[in-house]
Amino acid sequence: MTRLIRLAAAVAALVVGLAVAPALAAPNAYVTKDADVLKNPNPASTVISSVYKGDAVTLLDCKNNFCLVKEEKGWVKQSALGALKQGKPSSAPFSFSFGIGGDGKPSIQIGVGNGGPGIIVDDEDDEVAEVCFYKSKNFQGSALCTEPGDSDDALSGSWDDNISSIEISDDVEVLVCRNEDFEGACATITSSKKSLPASLDNRISSYEVY
Repeated sequence: MTRLIRLAAAVAALVVGLAVAPALAAPNAYVTKDADVLKNPNPASTVISSVYKGDAVTLLDCKNNFCLVKEEKGWVKQSALGALKQGKPSSAPFSFSFGIGGDGKPSIQIGVGNGGPGIIVDDEDDEVAEVCFYKSKNFQGSALCTEPGDSDDALSGSWDDNISSIEISDDVEVLVCRNEDFEGACATITSSKKSLPASLDNRISSYEVY
């Protein structure tokens, strides 16, 4: 009974981030490209800081294609992270998992090798069909994410004429126009664009996702 209590306490501590296995005292991953650190694991969340290519970091959790970075107290896209093997960057695929070790303590593992294509996340974290607008090129800066059926015939506030890249998932398309009410020059975009042509860069005022 006492062991079960210790086990339950260890799991609870891991979930809320109050206890970390000794192995996490050292970085277990590194940054493969410059990336924003978000407050929550959501592309529309607030940017709180940045990490840069080559940084060694410690991952505490992964979900929704984001990983929680201990040093920054925020979430980074898993696509911007790579595995460390014996303290050195590795090009091998890596997976993320956590559980309870034989000593009853929380255990987090970054597996290097043939453990699967990328970070393991819950099955329910399937990719959602959506379009995300970004204020900077290369899907950087503030994000506005929308789903099929969403539209805005007059972007307001800081988003009007302030979109520089568009990320599209699944089989989604988006109509973007330079003027309000879907007027002026328009274009239908069917794939992600790290940068927009001059005719649309920082010139979008209305959109429709379908």
